Amino acid sequence: MTKLDNLYKKVTPGHIGLKSWLPNESYSPSLCHVRVEESEKEGKYQVANKELGQGDIVLKEEPFIRQLNKCHYKDHCYYCFRSLTTKPSVKCHVKTCRWGIFYCDAICEEKSWLTGHAWLCRFPELNADELQDVLFAFVGLITSRSKGHNILPGLVSNEEENNKYLKSMEVWDKIITIVELFALPDQAIKSLRTILSQIRCNSFAVKRAASVAVDSSYVVSRESIHLGQAIYLTASRFNHSCEPNALVVFGGDDNPLQLQVQITKGPVTEGQSVSISYGPLATKHSKEERQRKLKEKYFFNCQCSACRDSSGKSPDCIYKCQFCKSSRLYRQQDTCKQCDQKPYWPYFLKTEADIERYKQQQDYLKVLQLQENIYHADSLPVGETCDKLAQIYCVSGQMSLAAKYCKQSLEVTKSIYGKISIETAEEMMKLSTLLFNSMQKAEAIKQINETMIVYRILGLNNSAPEDIEELEDMKNHLVYIGR
Repeated sequence: MTKLDNLYKKVTPGHIGLKSWLPNESYSPSLCHVRVEESEKEGKYQVANKELGQGDIVLKEEPFIRQLNKCHYKDHCYYCFRSLTTKPSVKCHVKTCRWGIFYCDAICEEKSWLTGHAWLCRFPELNADELQDVLFAFVGLITSRSKGHNILPGLVSNEEENNKYLKSMEVWDKIITIVELFALPDQAIKSLRTILSQIRCNSFAVKRAASVAVDSSYVVSRESIHLGQAIYLTASRFNHSCEPNALVVFGGDDNPLQLQVQITKGPVTEGQSVSISYGPLATKHSKEERQRKLKEKYFFNCQCSACRDSSGKSPDCIYKCQFCKSSRLYRQQDTCKQCDQKPYWPYFLKTEADIERYKQQQDYLKVLQLQENIYHADSLPVGETCDKLAQIYCVSGQMSLAAKYCKQSLEVTKSIYGKISIETAEEMMKLSTLLFNSMQKAEAIKQINETMIVYRILGLNNSAPEDIEELEDMKNHLVYIGR
């Protein structure tokens, strides 16, 4: 008897139809200040339907479908992605369920049941790691059918470009397993292929920020935790730019899955395109790297302003000319464009080898000294070393020195990512904490106020309320002791 034959035994009459049903559930955005435009060059894209300023929320949207990463099954709600570490969890109401999933309450358990788990509960075998992609597509099929569609409505698929992936025997076998198990019509094969392509081009990685403490008192870094993936029908229609004027954040209104799009570069006039980044950014990646990544995953040649820029600006241009000290050079550049001198690259390469040696020895003061000899002060390697020194001095209890290097790291971060960016906000949070712990009262209060402003512009006061609470506590304490 085959594995599929064993699964057939678990199919019940309740699996006929395979449509999700959730009373009063709407997939329309709760807030939307954009409308869809279409052109031959850009296809369908979102533009502002009124003038928008920096910090304005353009869109609030719940996911059409969602999938929690398996590594978070025990510590996050399977339906809403909320953390379960501080509250009791609820299991599936079916006593024999072997999916190992948990919920934050009975409401989420019921919603999960009605939107897909009802058809999957009896088949824990389908939850294998290698089946996660087609399992997500299957949930997409169920949800789409309940809305009168055979594929995810309104989203591009780039199916021809995905043909190599879709024609592989591995993907084909997974699709056939689902189709045969649930006795789906032949049309479902095509639908699942298309939905798989749509997911590859349109899914959002759902993330949340978390503080990393070096001990029980000091938070010196932040990390991004990848909770899972989701499809957002409206947000998927935003165009990409390597220099976007908007930012995607998660966690608004105390909801980890609520996607918000906020303006970071304003004003945006009515009818102007609102763009987000699909990953590549001009501040972090060279034009060649950005073009390659976008072509490989999204199958288009980016023509944003940063990619059309012919000035030669690049995040790779971090070296200081040995002669004029001001021009920016990329690696192995023949001639300095400012002073027309030829850089002596063996010197740069030997210095970088020395830098790696001192890193191995954990001598980061020497690393910084050598980096400042060959790199510009606002280069990413200098910023990373300053951040490392801030951590080292924090661990040893030398808060004033930690704050000194954190300030330098913050200036580099602002230069690379912009004054209003997630990276800058996280660095400002660290500096606020260090200034507070070093009891530099006036400077700490000033920094805390600036940090809260940036947090609110980026919507982080909603997605990371614990940070705002911590900032307010620090400020209140400093004001109190200053009386």
